[in-house]
Amino acid sequence: MESFPVFLKDKKFRVISNSASSKGVELTNVDFPASNLVRLKSILSFFSYLNMNGEISDKAFEALVRYACSIFIENEVEARVKDAFEQKIINFWESKLSSAMEKYISTK
Repeated sequence: MESFPVFLKDKKFRVISNSASSKGVELTNVDFPASNLVRLKSILSFFSYLNMNGEISDKAFEALVRYACSIFIENEVEARVKDAFEQKIINFWESKLSSAMEKYISTK
């Protein structure tokens, strides 16, 4: 994963990270995709606020939005692949290994 852009290392942009972290604590009982979407909306709102107040340029705003969205998409894809992989393992275990283990145990 690539590191944060240089302008995100600036002190005033650390608020973004802190905001997302605090929202993550509040969202521990919510499923991951929903909390991920809430975080994205929160961060995009913050970027929009900074842009409207002239604290970041339109170019920086666009870069930040692209970066935040790419992280969102990466997290979503990772979660879906993980879920699919886990389901495949469970299905394999239930269909193939479970009966083989039962036969092995019953013969011993």
